[in-house]
Amino acid sequence: MAETSATYFVDAGDALFKSPYVVKSKREHLLEVAGAIIGAYNVMGCTAMNVGMNDLAAGLDFITEMQAKANFPFLSSNILHAETQKPLFQASAIIETPDLKLGLVGVTIGDKRLKEFTFANPIESAQKEINAIKDQVDLIFLLANVDDVMEKDLMNVLEGIDFLVRSKTGAVNRNPKEQNGVVLIRNGNQGKYAGVLQIRKVDDTNKLTNVSAQHTRIDFADKRLASMAEVLEEGQALEQYYAGDDKRLELINRLKDEKNHNEDLIKKLKNSYYFEAIALDDKVPDTPEVAPIVAKYMPKKKDAKVKKTGKKVKKK
Repeated sequence: MAETSATYFVDAGDALFKSPYVVKSKREHLLEVAGAIIGAYNVMGCTAMNVGMNDLAAGLDFITEMQAKANFPFLSSNILHAETQKPLFQASAIIETPDLKLGLVGVTIGDKRLKEFTFANPIESAQKEINAIKDQVDLIFLLANVDDVMEKDLMNVLEGIDFLVRSKTGAVNRNPKEQNGVVLIRNGNQGKYAGVLQIRKVDDTNKLTNVSAQHTRIDFADKRLASMAEVLEEGQALEQYYAGDDKRLELINRLKDEKNHNEDLIKKLKNSYYFEAIALDDKVPDTPEVAPIVAKYMPKKKDAKVKKTGKKVKKK
């Protein structure tokens, strides 16, 4: 952020369960897994979690227990206790970075199967909380656990938000779209990607500009140049190795020029942002403190698989 780097980890909802109900036969295991997720989030330094519809699947007592175990706030501006009609979670959180103040507001779409909870109007609830904190912060992020219809309503009606970070969607938008001055962030719903939103905000006069495309081109150039450099000996330059290969030299110069051009463009912009969806595959190393938590609750791999013939074949 601005001239000082700071990183914050937030969840937009539906972290604990896959649906708004828990199958009785699997309840004990699923509740253990949900507890492990909170434990892992504590280790990872989660800043805040919006309470999604699915997070309420195990009932009021359980989500209250998880909130007590968490080292971070559970957010929702519109989830109420069904009997008392009082808010169950804090509506927002303010993060003081070295340079800026960030406002996080949570909102969730309802489900009639969740009898212990009432869901107030998402738009009215979110707008009320945005109005309450907007003069205290530099940027407002709405963590929204909503469907496509409600997403459009939030984008079109709400005033005062800068980023809408959406859960409950299978879409991954690598180049975020902007509408009515609001940037929409979608990062899928199966935990396949870590969405990284990087923001640089130096002043309050210039608009935030999306430089996702520029970063994509820089990354592409870096990867192509690195691939060609794999054959180099220590201390050898690309131009030296490919001397005499005019086409390859032309490609190298073009990639370097494009990289420099995009880097210069980003530097000239005082306020900018870009979004990167990082695939959480085997290339991403496990955090030592979190890996044992994950391993304990992962489904056990079977030693053998059965073909249609009925014979067991050992896995290689």
